Amino acid sequence: MSMSIIDIMNLLNRDQLSPQEIIKCTLGIKSTEIQAYCLLANKGPITIQEATDMLRKSRSTSQRLLQNLVEKGLATREEELIGLGGYKYVYKPVPPERLKWTIQMNLDQWYNKMQTELESFPEKIKQINCDFIDEV
Repeated sequence: MSMSIIDIMNLLNRDQLSPQEIIKCTLGIKSTEIQAYCLLANKGPITIQEATDMLRKSRSTSQRLLQNLVEKGLATREEELIGLGGYKYVYKPVPPERLKWTIQMNLDQWYNKMQTELESFPEKIKQINCDFIDEV
């Protein structure tokens, strides 16, 4: 779920932002994904079963949350060998510095996009559909 413009404007008008708000706003992730990332960051490498127990979610939900973190670049998944030729997947968080870098890159991208859009803004404002003016 992405944030609305109103949500973003409300954040911009605050004196301080929580880490959760910054992550949610800049990376577009859900609160449950933030919980999963915090679990990884605080508990270290974990398996799906450990995540299921600690997050108090179903196995499929925990698996989906961790996979979402991997897809969004906030975690890694590694195969770990266990006895008799078996294996299990272990999930690890990206370091907080990497998370900070990702947030900074997203902010820079957004800023550059807005700068580009503003260059042609005077012309674009003329293209807004103002049919309602005739009704006044």
